[in-house]
Amino acid sequence: MKVTFAGAVKSAFVNFAQFRGVSTRAQYWYFVLFSVLMALVLGTIDSVIWPPVETDDVLVALNQPTPFSNIFAIVILIPSLAITSRRIRDAGWSGKWLWSLLLPIVPFVYGVVGVISYLENVVTPDIETLVTLISYFVPALLLAFAVQVFLLVLCLKRSKSKEDGNRYAE
Repeated sequence: MKVTFAGAVKSAFVNFAQFRGVSTRAQYWYFVLFSVLMALVLGTIDSVIWPPVETDDVLVALNQPTPFSNIFAIVILIPSLAITSRRIRDAGWSGKWLWSLLLPIVPFVYGVVGVISYLENVVTPDIETLVTLISYFVPALLLAFAVQVFLLVLCLKRSKSKEDGNRYAE
């Protein structure tokens, strides 16, 4: 069965809560392509309606309104998790590996606690202080990167049939 771009996107939204079953590589990557293209289009629309403010303040720059992009991200969150779970199952692994996305939370909380305790002792932060504060989040960022690479490798694996030992195949 040939998978089309529109068919893959429709399948992802129709089966948005279906974490069981399988999705082919074409279905998965067409949905990823759709997500990236829509994010680019909506990001462009957001920046046209709410133009970026020229500022040296990082917090002001990061707090630019992007409502269309944010709404789209919320809309595709569950379908993205579901199609990723089905893709991983098609490769012969359990969809429960998606829980590994939560692993970076522990070092992130550690980083937040470290930053808060460090800032209690500092009156005016200098560059060394900022570098120290950033270093509290390095383990969380590295772990998040490692988890994403691991899931990417699982999604790139070829499909396994029941005869090849895939207990998740239909």
